[in-house]
Amino acid sequence: MLARGGNTRRNKNFLELRRNFLTVRTSDGPVEILPFLYLGSCYHSSNKEVLESLGITAVLNVSSSCPNYFEGHFLYKSIPVEDNHMADISVWFQEAIDFIDSVKASGGHVLVHCQAGISRSATICLAYLIQSRRVRLEEAFDFVKQRRGVISPNFSFMGQLLQFETEVLCH
Repeated sequence: MLARGGNTRRNKNFLELRRNFLTVRTSDGPVEILPFLYLGSCYHSSNKEVLESLGITAVLNVSSSCPNYFEGHFLYKSIPVEDNHMADISVWFQEAIDFIDSVKASGGHVLVHCQAGISRSATICLAYLIQSRRVRLEEAFDFVKQRRGVISPNFSFMGQLLQFETEVLCH
C-alpha cells in the first residue's frame, strides 16, 4: 500500500513536471533570426494569430508529418525530410534558400519550421546564413543558438552543413 501511494505521488509529480515543460516549450513563439526570417516548430505554425502578428507571409515546412495549417492564407513550401541519419537534407538547401530569398525580395517574412524547431528547420536556417552571409558554420550556429537555444541539428545534418560550408566558402 505504501509503495503504491508513493508511485501515485511520483506519477502526479511527473505529470506536473511534464505539463510545465510542455507549457514552457509551446508558449514561446517563433524566434527572429533575421528581420525577414523566423525559426519555430509545428506548434508555432498552427497559431495563425502569432504568425500574423509577426508579419509572416510564407511558411517553409521542413517535415513530412506537420500539416500546412493555413493554405490559401500563407504561401507554403514543403520539404519532406525525416530527422534521421539517413536523410539527405543538403539536396534541399538551394531550393530552400531560393524560397527564403524570394520571400525576402517580395518584402515578406518567412517562418521555417519542422516538428520541434530543433534539427531540420535549424539546419535550413544555418545553410541560409552560410550562403547568404558567407559565414562559417560555427559562426552561423552560435548566431542561431543565441536566438533559439534548443537548436540541435542531428549529426548527419551537421556533416552535410560542413560540406556545404566548404562548397560555399571555397568557391
